[in-house]
This record gives sequence, C-alpha cells and structure tokens, in this order.
Amino acid sequence: MIDYDQTLLESTRTHRDRLTAAFVHGAQRDRRKVNNNLRRLTGSVILGAVICAGCLGTGFVLNIIETQREDKAIAAFRSAIASSPLQPGDGLVEDEETGYLIDTATSELIDPRTGFIVDPATGWATDPQGRTIDPRTGWYIDPETGYYTDPETDVTIDPETLEVIESVEDQKE
Repeated sequence: MIDYDQTLLESTRTHRDRLTAAFVHGAQRDRRKVNNNLRRLTGSVILGAVICAGCLGTGFVLNIIETQREDKAIAAFRSAIASSPLQPGDGLVEDEETGYLIDTATSELIDPRTGFIVDPATGWATDPQGRTIDPRTGWYIDPETGYYTDPETDVTIDPETLEVIESVEDQKE
C-alpha cells in the first residue's frame, strides 16, 4: 500500500536539498550535500548565554564580597579611632597632653594597648618588625602618604576622605 503523504514529504525534502545544493555550489551536482548546522548554532548560542550569565553572576558576587570587606575595614577604623583604652598604673602615669602613658623611670611615652614606645614628635610607634603603627587605631601607617592599612584585611584607606585606596603605588605616581 502506498502512503501518499510519506511520498510527498520525501519528495519535498529531496527538492529542498537539491535547491540548497544548487544555491551553495552552483551548477556542479557532484558536490556533497550541504550540512544544516542550525542545531549546532542554536546549541552554541544557548551555551554562550549560559557562560555569560555565569561570568556576570560571579563578577556580581565578587563585587559584593569586596564591598563588604572594604566597608568592614572602614567601620573597624572608625571604631578604633573612637576607643581609648588608656589605663595608668604600675609606675605609669597618664600624660594629659598626649593621652599616652609616661614611664616614670625612663620618661618614655608608651602605648597602653601594644606596649610599644611612641615617638613624641609624630605620635606613632614602631613594632618589632619595623612597621609604623598608629597606636590610637592599631593600624599600620605609611609615613610617606599618610595612608592607613588594616592589619587584618590589608585594606588601605585615606584617613582624610575615608576612601579605599586600591594601590599605594598608583597613588604615589
């Protein structure tokens, strides 16, 4: 029994393939059939969209994490400036002019939080590794630029504007 619908569909497909081959290759019939890459193109577009969405989401999340880290550092700086844990005693007297403790035996200014000797001219202390520290905050300070660096997160900020400095080398130039 002959299925007329199936015959019509096969005939249409054959005509379409011949027209496509004639359009692409011209009059040469011996060339191979043109491959229809529509499925590959659609799959590639979908895959590209998924990769783009993944990159966008990753960038968004990383930006939020970085912003939270910077906000935490600025809040820690503000709270360190606001706190003043000076406690005189045991041969130490509070210097009312500077707010530091004075060792009565050596007449040196001492930071009560760290125990480091404070330079009376600048008000900064130097830790055993040679880094300059602001005793009021416990943060490292760059004497050339005046920028403060959080010892926990390594975020550097400008104390005057309270803005995060991306790279100290870029700001020096």
